[in-house]
Amino acid sequence: MTPYDRVMMTLRGERADRVPLNVFAGWNPGVRERVNGKYGHVEGFCRQHHIDVVTGFLPRFPFGRPEEHHRPLTLDDYLGMEPVDPTSPELLDMRCDGDLFLTVNEALEYKKKDMPVLVNVWGIFESSQFLYERDGLPGTEQALLNLLAEKEKTRRMFHCLAEWGAAAAENAIRAGADILEVSDDWGQQNTMMFSPELWWEMIYPTEKVIIDVARRHDVPVILHSDGDVTRVLDGVKKLGVSGIHPVQESAGMSFVRTREILGNRVCIMGGLDTVTALPVMSPDEIKAEVKRVFGLLKETGPFIFSGSHMFQDDAPLAVIEAAYETAYALAPFGDPA
Repeated sequence: MTPYDRVMMTLRGERADRVPLNVFAGWNPGVRERVNGKYGHVEGFCRQHHIDVVTGFLPRFPFGRPEEHHRPLTLDDYLGMEPVDPTSPELLDMRCDGDLFLTVNEALEYKKKDMPVLVNVWGIFESSQFLYERDGLPGTEQALLNLLAEKEKTRRMFHCLAEWGAAAAENAIRAGADILEVSDDWGQQNTMMFSPELWWEMIYPTEKVIIDVARRHDVPVILHSDGDVTRVLDGVKKLGVSGIHPVQESAGMSFVRTREILGNRVCIMGGLDTVTALPVMSPDEIKAEVKRVFGLLKETGPFIFSGSHMFQDDAPLAVIEAAYETAYALAPFGDPA
């Protein structure tokens, strides 16, 4: 079975030959340097460890490049600006950043190897944070202040970001993207950054604009949100996504509870925690951890084994390797159902 068939079957809620494996997003510079030193390139690691997915990234800033803006801009400033053309072919060659290092067109080259191409588009709230990013730090505080103090202007901006993200996503889909990942962090430790009521009012209708584009093209959508988003899982289900990532146990989420709410047709992608597992466990301990996760997820519904986030520089390469070796050994189902 090809990686493409394996992943697409899983996202349709069907049983493939084995659990697909993914690494998620990019690699931080330190760990990527160690991988390149041993394997020649990240691609060598992915090939040896049977990774089934390749990810390309759309730009995360709709108004040109952030470095072009030499003064802090306000919500009014942005509302008066014209975004770059999201339908332009050049958008698919724009690099997101040094860590999220594959452009959409670079990722699409892997279709020649029968790998499914997942394209990351930035969700509404996360995009609003990027507007106020300074010195590499996200503008979370300003985005939250706007959400509360400038609600109507923020609503207009959210619709602008949604329309831009939807058009950019459709651009990638028309170019050949197989899966869309909407990345929008709403959670923190044990709760959300805003109330579920505010999420339903402000986030849900605009996020739906992006997701509906993918659904019209019959392209599966995986939602990424760090932190604990249990309180809006009913809304995530209503959005009609095919998968969710990462279901972050270290933030208070539960695989079992998530399955109960989303049902056994929605894929959980994750299982390898980059906070409480990779940086602190030995190779033997990570093997036991991967076995625990497979025991919870392999037979209860669609599952793609993946890091919960980008691999950080504090993750020993030997531990990452042990995790994927164990996952590959546990992955087979036998004959597809």
